[in-house]
Amino acid sequence: MALTMTRTRTQTALTKMATLLANLNGELEFVRALQAAEPAHRDALVARETVLQQKREAVMAALRQFDPNLDPEAVGTAEGWRAHGLETRKNLVAIARSAAE
Repeated sequence: MALTMTRTRTQTALTKMATLLANLNGELEFVRALQAAEPAHRDALVARETVLQQKREAVMAALRQFDPNLDPEAVGTAEGWRAHGLETRKNLVAIARSAAE
């Protein structure tokens, strides 16, 4: 099948959603690991985990609706979320704390 404008847009949308899901998975994994390392900030990190989990579920639902044959659980993790300044414990704890307030 030739790539039409609609098919190209579909593939672009799927790629962007899969990338977003991979970044959410990566940040969620980091937050979960950080909870054990930073017990003093556990409440804030749990709040951040909840937000990430909600976003993850929304993206997974969109992927399933967009392409029922795609398994969102098969999407791994990515490190793209680190480009937004979340790569340090201090930054992530600060963001999680502000989200919990």
